[in-house]
Amino acid sequence: MPQPFTRALQLAAAVSIVAAIVVHILASPLLLWTLAPLATILILAIAFANWRARKDRYSLWITFGLLFSLVGDVLLLTPDRFFTLGLSAFLLTHITYLFAFTRDTPFPVRLGVWTLYLLFAACCYFLLFSRLPAGLRIPVAVYAALLLSMAGQAMGRSLLLRTSASRFAAIGGLLFVLSDGLLAFDRFYTPLRLAPLLILVPYYAAQWLIASSTNGTLPS
Repeated sequence: MPQPFTRALQLAAAVSIVAAIVVHILASPLLLWTLAPLATILILAIAFANWRARKDRYSLWITFGLLFSLVGDVLLLTPDRFFTLGLSAFLLTHITYLFAFTRDTPFPVRLGVWTLYLLFAACCYFLLFSRLPAGLRIPVAVYAALLLSMAGQAMGRSLLLRTSASRFAAIGGLLFVLSDGLLAFDRFYTPLRLAPLLILVPYYAAQWLIASSTNGTLPS
């Protein structure tokens, strides 16, 4: 992908991310329905442009994951009505990201890392268990297991490959865990002050880093 186009796309994505976070904080419905999807669309465009340039399976799966994220973002703009559907869309995101992170490494690439991530998921789940609605206990457990499997695979892959692209994906996975953990804590445990800021900054950073990991020309 030509460097000027890459920089322009990344700049546009960064501006739209800031705008989306601001309108979430301001709770402006009209702007929210416009700018929140736009931020994800521009992040998706980074991965899609890299796939168009390279035609590799890794970039393709990341692009699919971001497409599911876009669906999830739209559904969660009305979480009281579509929380379970939004959760399902992001579940598909984590599955496709996991597929991407196993294109060049086995699963689990580092058993110890994957186990530690799952233990963390279990601790968080048991903390929230009594606050979860009965109908969400199994879906949340499945979601947490796949989220932490995705993030653990990304970290193990980074430790094996030791490239900048794999590090971007690993940090993105960690930030995704942080964002979703804060979202669950805010929704099911106790409301957080400045929740949109605390949740969305790591979320968009995670998506941007994972999308940027499709750039095979990143320096090692």
